[in-house]
Amino acid sequence: MVFPMPARTVTGKNRLLWYITDLLQPKLPRGFNSWTQVLSDWAVSRVWLAAKVPPCLKGRPELAAPFVTEIGAAVRQRQLHRWVGRLDFAQQQVTEPAFDEAGGPAYQALRDEMESAQQAYFSARCAQRSRGAVESETVVTLRSKMEQLQAAFDQTRGRHESHVEKIRRETAKAFWATRNPCVITDTYFADEPIHATTARLARIHPPWWGAFHRRLQQSFAHGHPAEGYLHDALPGLRRQVTKRSKLKLEGTVALWWETNQQRWGWYARKEPHYRMLSKRTRKKTRELIGWFNSMAPGYLSDQTVRVSLHAALTERLREADPWSVPAPDSRSMLAWSEHGLN
Repeated sequence: MVFPMPARTVTGKNRLLWYITDLLQPKLPRGFNSWTQVLSDWAVSRVWLAAKVPPCLKGRPELAAPFVTEIGAAVRQRQLHRWVGRLDFAQQQVTEPAFDEAGGPAYQALRDEMESAQQAYFSARCAQRSRGAVESETVVTLRSKMEQLQAAFDQTRGRHESHVEKIRRETAKAFWATRNPCVITDTYFADEPIHATTARLARIHPPWWGAFHRRLQQSFAHGHPAEGYLHDALPGLRRQVTKRSKLKLEGTVALWWETNQQRWGWYARKEPHYRMLSKRTRKKTRELIGWFNSMAPGYLSDQTVRVSLHAALTERLREADPWSVPAPDSRSMLAWSEHGLN
C-alpha cells in the first residue's frame, strides 16, 4: 500500500536542493522504458501532427498511438541497436589479431599451450566422471597446470591491453566515419518485414508515406539519437559527485560523453549541457504524454488498451494492404512496442 506524502513547504536552501534533485533525477513517466524511447516517440508524434492522417486511418484517431510507437521502435532499432551490434562485431574482428600482433610468437605459443592444457584437463575430468570415480591425482595435476597457464595468459594479455584498446578505438572511429546515426536514408526501412507497419503504409499510400518519411528525416536530423542515454545516466552521474570528488558534475558528464563516444559515434558533437537537456526533455515529456492521452486515453497506463489498439492497427492495415499479406499474431506485432507499466 502506498501512503500519500504529507504536504510540505520548500523554502530557501531546501527549495534549491529539491529543484536540483527533481531536475537531475526525473522520474521516467509511466508507460516508457527509457528516456531514449520518450525522445524518439516525441519526435515521431510531432511528425504525425505535421502530416495529414492517412486515408486508411481516418475515423480511427486512437490508432495514431500504436502507429507512433511502432515507428519510433523501428527508428531506434536502426539508429541505435543495429549500428551498435555491427560495431561490436567489427571490434571483435580486430581484437584477437591485435593481441597476436602485440604479443608476437611468444603470446601465440602461450595461448596454444593453454588451450591444449584446457582440453587435456576437461577430457580427463569427463572420462573420470563417466566412470563415477573421484578426482584422481592426474586430474588434479592437469587442472593445476591449466590454471597456471591461464594466469600467465591473462597477465600477458593485460600487458598488451592498452595497445589492443587503441586498435579498437581506431576501428570504431573508422566505422562511424562512414555512417551518420542522425541520418534517416531514403531506403531506411527497406529491409522491414513485409507485414511491418512501415512496409504496409508504403504499399497502401505511397505518396503519403513518402511525405511522412521526408518529415522523419528532417526531424531526426537534429540532435543525436543516443542523447536519451545521457538522460538515463544523469542520476547515477550525480551520485558520483561528492565533496571528495575531483570532478564537478559538468566534468563527470563530459567524461561520460567522451567514454561513450566510440559506442554511439558522436565524435564531431559536443556533449549537450545536462541542465538544458533535462529542461528540453521535461517539456517534450509533457507534450508527449498529453498527446497520447488525447489520442488514446489509457494507452500508457492500461495494457489491455495497448494490446487492443495494436491489434486494431494491424487489422486495419492488413485490410487496406493491396498485397493482403497475412500478419503474425498480435504478440509478434507487439514486439515493436516497448511500452509497459513501470
